[in-house]
Amino acid sequence: MGDATDLPLAVDLDGTLILTDMSRVTIRRVVLPRPWLLPKLLWLEITGRRAAWKRELGQRLEFNPAELTYHEKFLSWLKEQKKTGREIILCTASESCVAEKIADYVGIFEDVMASDGIVNLRMEAKGKALAERYGEGNFAYAGNSSHDLKTWPYAGEIIVVNASKRTIKALGDRPSLIFE
Repeated sequence: MGDATDLPLAVDLDGTLILTDMSRVTIRRVVLPRPWLLPKLLWLEITGRRAAWKRELGQRLEFNPAELTYHEKFLSWLKEQKKTGREIILCTASESCVAEKIADYVGIFEDVMASDGIVNLRMEAKGKALAERYGEGNFAYAGNSSHDLKTWPYAGEIIVVNASKRTIKALGDRPSLIFE
């Protein structure tokens, strides 16, 4: 669509930087082999403590970030943005220990904002946290899902990556860039 700005850029993880969802990876690798964890996780979910179960599972997850499938075109663009001096952070609802491992592997992020066992950093919570850090409208946000429709209103630049037609349509003419 348009050109990128030089605003600090917050990048979502699941479905944006990587073409999978770390919650699914975690459930496959941690919960399915240990079904006795399910009652506790369900209890945490029912009582509104999703960040707590993400923390517990994230700390048990063993994975190699090199094995994940990355959105190569978008990642190449991010590397170019980094070369220009643009601040790029990973901002995800995934558990912080998982996000930090991926950020270290990718090597372009100056910081990581993620769920921390108390706050589940998704949707409006993510937008508010970014606005608190940079000021409303003073950052760019790259995301992909309908959940990001609650984050994008806080951003000054909207970058859409690998989104459904429904999500793109909901944004109207607001995206600055779209990566298919």
